Amino acid sequence: VVTDRVMHGSPVWAAEGGTYFMYRGTDDFMSIGNASDCVEGSTTAYIYNTPDEDAVVAPTELPTDQWVSDSRSTLELQYASAERVNPEDEGPWVCVPAVRITAMHGLDDSDPTMAAALRQLAAL
Repeated sequence: VVTDRVMHGSPVWAAEGGTYFMYRGTDDFMSIGNASDCVEGSTTAYIYNTPDEDAVVAPTELPTDQWVSDSRSTLELQYASAERVNPEDEGPWVCVPAVRITAMHGLDDSDPTMAAALRQLAAL
């Protein structure tokens, strides 16, 4: 669900239930993390996308083959056998074969959050 917040020039999206958020981090990657990650614009979210362009508006527009994750968001066996993003430093990030966000839920046009989100998008 789109929220009325903007982080580093992109809308903030909330997963159903409001536990996880998709936002543009301080490194300009689209990240998925918890509420505190989102507030900080943290680059240490659970999973992130490395798009080549700055104008991503909707999660469904993100490239499916540019996701990376860490051990908190990847099944143990898949994480152990996944290609490392930086194999030389043995960092925590591994490549994810494909992530596709296929559905987004909107808010009613009369919802104040939707009105605020539309104003934010118009300003971008």
